[in-house]
Amino acid sequence: MGAPRFRARRRGIDAAPAPPAWAAQALCARVGTPADWHPEESDQEAIEAAVSVCGRCPVRTDCLDFALDHPPTSQVGIWGGLTAEERIRVRRRRMRATRAA
Repeated sequence: MGAPRFRARRRGIDAAPAPPAWAAQALCARVGTPADWHPEESDQEAIEAAVSVCGRCPVRTDCLDFALDHPPTSQVGIWGGLTAEERIRVRRRRMRATRAA
C-alpha cells in the first residue's frame, strides 16, 4: 500500500471567496482599515464609530442581508451596521417569523 494521496489545498487570497458585487460600493472598503470593522466587544467607542459609517453606506442593506445569510462568515465585526450580537437577535426574529408563517 502506497502513501496516502492528498489533494493540494489552495492557500492565501486565492482560497477566499470573491466578494459580492455590492462590496465595491461599501464605505468600509474606502474608509479606515479592516480592524475598524472588527472592534473589540468592550470598545463601545469603536463600535459606535463603525456603526456611524454604516449608517451612511449605500449598500448597508445588502451587507446586512449577506451577514444574515452567511453567519459563519460574519460571526464577528460590524456588518450592515449591526454587531454580531445584534445580528443574532435579528436572525432569531426572522426564524420565528418564518415558523409562524
